[in-house]
Amino acid sequence: MELANPEVIAQLLAEQRPPRRTRLSSTPMRGGSHSSLKRRCQCGVCPFCQENARWDRIFREKFADPDYYKAVPVRFSSPLR
Repeated sequence: MELANPEVIAQLLAEQRPPRRTRLSSTPMRGGSHSSLKRRCQCGVCPFCQENARWDRIFREKFADPDYYKAVPVRFSSPLR
């Protein structure tokens, strides 16, 4: 069963434009996320930047652990103890 003439299909395919592709930003956000298409404003003056700076400060104060990346000490005790 033939739905359309192959010449018509070829002509329609030739006329069709390729879909537009979005470009990813060449510089990723500070978090390293490549999936985001929007870049984060870093002027430091606008309300958006001031709010981001405020939350960055809160996060650093609350969750920063200075010993997180230090080596874990080796325990020399018996598991039977």
